[in-house]
Amino acid sequence: MAVLTRPLILIPLAVFGVGLFEFALDALELYPAFLHKKAVSASLHKLFRSVMSGGTTDAAPAAEAEEREDFADLEALESKMEVPFFVYETPALMEMYNRCQGPARAILEGSWPRYANHGIKKKIGEIFWLDQLWNDTWRTLDPEKALVYVLPIYPALLFQQLCVGIGRQKTHELATRAVHEVTAMPYFYRHGGLDHVVIGTDWRLRPDMERLFGPTFYAFVGNITWGRSKTLDKGLPWRCGVNVPHTSAMTHVQKAYEPFEKESLLQRGFIAPKDVLEDDRLDTAFDPPSRRDWFARDYSMFFQGQVDTRNGYRYRRLGLQHLAGWRLRPNTSSNVLVSSSKPMTYQVLDADGKGRREQIPSCPREDGINTEAFGVRMGKFERCCGRVTSDEGKGAGRHRGKQIDREKYTTATFLHRLGNSKLNLCFRGDDVTSNRLFDGLWTRTLNVLITETEEMFKTGVPFQCEIPWRNFTYGIDGSDFARSPRDSLTPLLREVYDDPAAVRERLRLQDYYSRKALWNAPGSTTARSTLRAVTRQCLTDEMKIDFIKRTEGNGRMGDPRRHPLFAPCVFPDDLAKLEEQRAYEAFHQ
Repeated sequence: MAVLTRPLILIPLAVFGVGLFEFALDALELYPAFLHKKAVSASLHKLFRSVMSGGTTDAAPAAEAEEREDFADLEALESKMEVPFFVYETPALMEMYNRCQGPARAILEGSWPRYANHGIKKKIGEIFWLDQLWNDTWRTLDPEKALVYVLPIYPALLFQQLCVGIGRQKTHELATRAVHEVTAMPYFYRHGGLDHVVIGTDWRLRPDMERLFGPTFYAFVGNITWGRSKTLDKGLPWRCGVNVPHTSAMTHVQKAYEPFEKESLLQRGFIAPKDVLEDDRLDTAFDPPSRRDWFARDYSMFFQGQVDTRNGYRYRRLGLQHLAGWRLRPNTSSNVLVSSSKPMTYQVLDADGKGRREQIPSCPREDGINTEAFGVRMGKFERCCGRVTSDEGKGAGRHRGKQIDREKYTTATFLHRLGNSKLNLCFRGDDVTSNRLFDGLWTRTLNVLITETEEMFKTGVPFQCEIPWRNFTYGIDGSDFARSPRDSLTPLLREVYDDPAAVRERLRLQDYYSRKALWNAPGSTTARSTLRAVTRQCLTDEMKIDFIKRTEGNGRMGDPRRHPLFAPCVFPDDLAKLEEQRAYEAFHQ
């Protein structure tokens, strides 16, 4: 059974002993040479030993200063990996940029644009990308000193026609002018545009790129790098894809770069306690034990989302069928398993574990037919339909006389229930990826990838070079989950309930690396991680050597990895690079 609970690279170290640690790293070329003697120091040894032993070396969480010390060497290494970038400010690009500032600033300030569909809340990374870049110290005003060239465009906002005075025809006109302005400069032709980047994570941009921007811009995109959540795909219009994170559902309910506490959703009246809590927990809704103790969270496993008959949703349907009412032990918590699809008939298991067909009830689950499974009474939010109709939404979230719109109600119930759960079941969607990974980071819920894990790490988990995802993220291969959902989850639940030190270590690592992966988290450095990812996934050795020569005169030649900016990865990185992406595209033509 393929359950990812430890980094794959560390398996041989457990066999050969820590004494061969540096030799193994040398052989695998995962660390830069100058990291071996200095940065692979006591703190990194401690980090990796802790991961190998399940995080049991420390009996209690370290103090904040000690936690920072653990990562000091890694931060020292990254300080040498500053990517100088240049932002184009041509007339057409700046007209597009300025006309989109209204909705962009509204989202950043936590006041969702009036006509914006809340469905784009997880597809707007470019808003935070550009917001973080403008005043970044890595930005250079001299294009000759730049390694990466940024086009300040908001594809998602333009696609939704949210920008002032820009319809389809005006977008085509401005995009065409922008192409002529950029290609008139020598920097574009130096490397054929591959070092030019646009971020646009909305999946609809792939099939609708030409319709949105027009034929001239569509042809231009065929030369550049594009940031999106999935890089291996058919019919991609860009030359290279760089993996970037989805935005979180959090963008819909609060101001950017602020901390989150689930109780704030209740305090602001988006939801009422009865919308998210079991009846015996209502009295402590605003100050529950889980505010201070992660292990006091009310729910074990969480999933809330569409569960219909699409082929890619098979694991979701199995989850509703096999996990509702199931407990690791009689005294462990209930789950949240909510379908947001239109009411439909599901294959379910009754109190005796026998299969039957049933149209699942609305949430919260009330007394009635089939309220038990496996001899256990189901919770209020287990195997129920949480879809809110327009009429129902009129009363949703009523609190202290205040009425909130149903879109915020849906987002708030999702985030509160997730933030009150221990495990976030990240089932694959139409493809192998899952944007739920980033919601789990925000709410400090441990993520469980349930998908074709090898393919997902190849195409959909960003920044692997600098985020050791496998150290704090669980993974279950879809075939193992399909074979036995409960058996595949049992080892994870045992760790959660029986090994608090291991869980604390996962949370510690997750907390630290979240600032790299969350666009709107306090102190987010996601834009910087994206710039580094561009150099790793899409820039060729020839381009790197040219940069060294341009910026350092007669500097280093030969292997660009000798330069600190282009040092090999610190952690295992399975993401598809330029050559593999082009080969994949050619194979599927």
